[in-house]
Amino acid sequence: MKRNILLFILSFAMAVSAVAQQFVVTGKAIDGKSKNAVDFASAVLLHTDSTAVTATTTNDDGTFKLQAKDAGRYIVKLSYVGFKPLTRIVELSTEKDSIDLGTLQMVSNDKVLGAATVTATAARVEQKDDTTMFSASAYRVPAGSTLESLIKQLPGVEVSDDGTIKWNGKTVQEFLINGKDFFKGDTKTAMKNLPTELVSKIKAYDKKSDYTEQTGIDDGEETTVLDIATKRELNESWVSNLDVAYGSHDRYSARFFGTRFTDNTRVTAFGSINNTNDRGFGGPRGFGGGGGGLSTKKHAGFDFSWENGKKKREAGRLELGGFLLYNHNNNSSITKSNSETFLTSGSSSSFANSYSSSRSGSTNVMARLRLEWQPDSMTNINFRPRYNYSESYNTGHSMSATFNSNPYDIEGMTTPLDSIFAENAAQRNPELYAMMVNTNNRWSMGDSKSHSVSADLNLVRRLSSNGRNVSFRASGGYTKSESNSYSISSIAYNKEGQENTFLNQFSTTPGRNYNYSLRLGYVEPLGKNWFGEVRYQYSYKYNKSDRSRYNLNELVNLYGKAGYEAITEDDLKYSDATYGSSSQRPAILGTVPTLNKVLNYVRDLNNSQYATYKYTNHTATLGVRYNSGAIRFNAGVDFNPEHTNMAYVYFNPEHTNMAYNRPSQVDTVVTRNVFNVSPQIRFRYKFSKTNQLDIRYRGSSSQPSMTDLLAVVDDSNPLSISMGNPGLKPSWNNSIRVNYNGYNATRQQGIMGGFDVTQTRNSISNRMVYDETTGVRYLRPENINGNWNGRGMFMFNTALGKEKLFNINTFTSLSYDNAVGYVSNMQSGRSAAATSYNLFATPATDAATVKDYNYYNNIFNSALSQKNTTRTIGVDENLNLSFRKSWFDVGLLGKLNYQHARATVQDNANMDTWNFAYGATANFNFDFGLSISTDIRMNSRRGYSDASMNTNELLWNAQIAQSFLKNKAATLSIQFYDILQNQSNISRTLSATQRVDSWNNGINSYFMVHFIYKLNIFPGGSSSKKGDDNDGRPGPPDMRGPGGMPMRPMGPPMGR
Repeated sequence: MKRNILLFILSFAMAVSAVAQQFVVTGKAIDGKSKNAVDFASAVLLHTDSTAVTATTTNDDGTFKLQAKDAGRYIVKLSYVGFKPLTRIVELSTEKDSIDLGTLQMVSNDKVLGAATVTATAARVEQKDDTTMFSASAYRVPAGSTLESLIKQLPGVEVSDDGTIKWNGKTVQEFLINGKDFFKGDTKTAMKNLPTELVSKIKAYDKKSDYTEQTGIDDGEETTVLDIATKRELNESWVSNLDVAYGSHDRYSARFFGTRFTDNTRVTAFGSINNTNDRGFGGPRGFGGGGGGLSTKKHAGFDFSWENGKKKREAGRLELGGFLLYNHNNNSSITKSNSETFLTSGSSSSFANSYSSSRSGSTNVMARLRLEWQPDSMTNINFRPRYNYSESYNTGHSMSATFNSNPYDIEGMTTPLDSIFAENAAQRNPELYAMMVNTNNRWSMGDSKSHSVSADLNLVRRLSSNGRNVSFRASGGYTKSESNSYSISSIAYNKEGQENTFLNQFSTTPGRNYNYSLRLGYVEPLGKNWFGEVRYQYSYKYNKSDRSRYNLNELVNLYGKAGYEAITEDDLKYSDATYGSSSQRPAILGTVPTLNKVLNYVRDLNNSQYATYKYTNHTATLGVRYNSGAIRFNAGVDFNPEHTNMAYVYFNPEHTNMAYNRPSQVDTVVTRNVFNVSPQIRFRYKFSKTNQLDIRYRGSSSQPSMTDLLAVVDDSNPLSISMGNPGLKPSWNNSIRVNYNGYNATRQQGIMGGFDVTQTRNSISNRMVYDETTGVRYLRPENINGNWNGRGMFMFNTALGKEKLFNINTFTSLSYDNAVGYVSNMQSGRSAAATSYNLFATPATDAATVKDYNYYNNIFNSALSQKNTTRTIGVDENLNLSFRKSWFDVGLLGKLNYQHARATVQDNANMDTWNFAYGATANFNFDFGLSISTDIRMNSRRGYSDASMNTNELLWNAQIAQSFLKNKAATLSIQFYDILQNQSNISRTLSATQRVDSWNNGINSYFMVHFIYKLNIFPGGSSSKKGDDNDGRPGPPDMRGPGGMPMRPMGPPMGR
């Protein structure tokens, strides 16, 4: 009996084992030429009839693992852009359930497609660990496009009208090329200049700091990056692209881009000039269009990367990299806006309309260098010096009017600002004039310069192979700056008895700051997969600001004063009366007397001060880390004792230096000591190589700025008077982020979902008090609680159909913003002590109204204030459906942005704003070199106060291009922007205290004729080597089939 039972148990166990048996195929893909690993290659396991079993992608080291449920004969197929497909036959059985194919050498393919028929398409989105990968061949862009056109099409990536890039809600701060820095910190250079034809794939991930990469210890200093992988067949090739264009309205552009890649080096040079706001063709655009003014931009740069060929952690490894970048921008802009400032409960608001025109220019020069050296296999040294230079200028004219009621409520009123500034406005528009509080006609100009140098040094020494290490980091920086500003204002009041004001002001602010920090860390293994860390950091910051302000309009009183009898018009440059004459305002703007003695006579004592800010921080960190195959966990806590010292003094008239006087007596010294405890936790769980959950929490504090803490009043603008608040407390921020990424290689299906929440305690908000009788706004920063926001995101992308020719992508975002602020006003009829004063009397002439800090504090203490909470729900949806064939693709798109705002005490803050768009795109590519690209969509807006901003705009853009010459090295194209001339540039911002609707001028409707020439020199001296297209397009190949069909198969092939 026992024997039978034993045999039964043994037979059952063998049966279970047979059922549960897994059959595994492993291997490693490498480049047959360079011997480097090929990562993200497609590895597919097929039945002998070519039906798919499973698929995956290779790891960073080129390895892959495929699993089958049944024994049998299978085909293993490796494929990747730029390489010939590689196949192996394997036989799996119960006796041989695991086969290692070893190292598989993939051979570069000079002609990928040939006459083959494409039956599978590239996956648009893939996921591996915490990296999202986009295959460039899955997206079609118009001929001659730069990286921007491709980036705008990527699922989960948002590109705003100002060029800000966000991936899964996180701001992209850098571009890399093949894992190396590329114009580090400047994303626009790659977006506007890198040709899409060089790109094989784009990886999106959070790049670890140098310290984390060298030690494995997560210090929380991550940078969200897009890593551009170039096509491997370009190695050791010189690739260049010249694009020149001219169009209607005298629009022009020219761009040159040249680069060379090898396994160990990269050299890139580019230059561009245009007056089209750097606008490119192709890719979906935001709701704002081409606003931002009219700009002429010049860019030039050089970037390089070199390494000596030794592997990481190999003794003697050396890497060098860096760049030099020059940018110049001239801008001419016009802005029209109407705003509403929320006051106390009910429907009480202040309304304003404004018009401004400006011309500005800026020049920036940046230089970066990176040196990484491993003197031995256990030591790593990383050094990064930086230099920045910038200068700018601006001139402008603005007109504004403030009203106590909504001017658009007047029947037939469409242009309140024009009406109030018209001649005899009181007689022509008595109803509008009655609600007007003040008007301001202002001219301004200014200039600034700054130099800064900084550097980081990291040293890591591994003490053993089990993770024990010691690290040291030192960093420092120095900045010197100076700015000058000039303004002339004519302010008119509608209050009876209130005198109108004319101001002619000049200010200069030299500044200097420096900082340095030292950090020492130690890591100790605590057990299997467990590590402990202790770290100490000392930081010091010093900031010095020396502001001098002069009221030049007061020069009218100079002649005849004791000590100034010898002053002549040559000393003043103009007569004393001219500086105080509103009729001379454009002519005298920017003119300053040459004598310091004269300037000191009109120095604004209340708004000239010398301030220093000294900040000392000690940070002690204790942390623990666990790292296994599936789980990565780290937690730590920072202990931060902080010491802040601020000292500021007012101008001492006994000193005669114009801008660099040093008053001898310190008026005020503020000292603050704060102790913070900042925890951080991160947990990552990897369900598989392509499915991962990431949860992180961080608590941190932030100190008020020096400007906010100073008990100083800035009343240089009589309509907006601000002051500091020495009683401000540090803010505390809690943030949590949960994110899930998953990818199914067989179905070419990707999913991303997550949410993040941020809550701030003691957040700093500007409390505003509004005087209804004069329209003056008083601003003081104050701590307030209740600010928090959250956002949930969901992205889904999948290929459809047997041959994966259809693709659907949706990116949905739901947000909630709980914005808290103070709404206040100073009502008419209050006590004379609180509301009746002469804003423009000087302390010397009216001692009863000396406007010191306490005087303005009393205004806040006597004003009616309420805490207003504005709760805003936002919905964003971006839906795309596309279909691709060998010679064309078409797509349908829909975009929605909706804001639903409700306030607790201010009815006027209750708003519903809609921006939505729908349309289609199409691209056609023909074998004889002709390509056509077009997109059309309807943009609509609803919910704006100004009826002219509630628009329906049908927008149509198109491009036609023809390639010619030998190997089609040249392309001639014509691009049409906003053919129907319907686009406008309108935006809205909303907070707990204000709503602003604005319009900007921009470049919308025009056409450009482009000539593009590509000169590509490959190894062996051949020029314009034939690429991968059937149409004979020269290299670098863009890996498309006949007419541009993407060909990289990422899922199971659907037949031979």
